[in-house]
Amino acid sequence: MVTVASYGRMELAQIYFPHICGRAAWRKFKDCMAEYPELNPLRTISRRTFLPLEVECIFRNLGVPSIRA
Repeated sequence: MVTVASYGRMELAQIYFPHICGRAAWRKFKDCMAEYPELNPLRTISRRTFLPLEVECIFRNLGVPSIRA
């Protein structure tokens, strides 16, 4: 189970898409966020990290990712 905490953009993207490289995971993650109006502002933030409140919002919309090998 993934906990709500501060995550790097690519780090969180790779938790959702663990079997693809970091940049591809981030692009795919941004595409997923585009489908949710509440997450749209997070796609263009200049910071390279998501704050815990932002992560909670992402989990609420996209679901909490499960860690799989």
